[in-house]
Amino acid sequence: MNYKEYIKLGFKRTDMSDSLEFNRSGYYGFCLTKHISDKMMVEVSSEDLGKPKLYIKKRGSETYHIVLIPTEAVIDLFTNDETFEYTYTAC
Repeated sequence: MNYKEYIKLGFKRTDMSDSLEFNRSGYYGFCLTKHISDKMMVEVSSEDLGKPKLYIKKRGSETYHIVLIPTEAVIDLFTNDETFEYTYTAC
């Protein structure tokens, strides 16, 4: 998926101030996040918009289980509109 499609689904952008990323690419990256509940969210980074991750909060911890999910699953999670225009890209 591309940036506009994530924004259309309600993802919120957070700009990063990662100097390592800046030194590597010449720009500071960003992440796009959408919460499912208090315990779950989907996040994707600027460096790879095609690899969204599902974060599930671990019981009794501040850390998360992190599961790579298909972009089609993101669309299914956050849209009721069967006419969502998804741009397919070749890898």
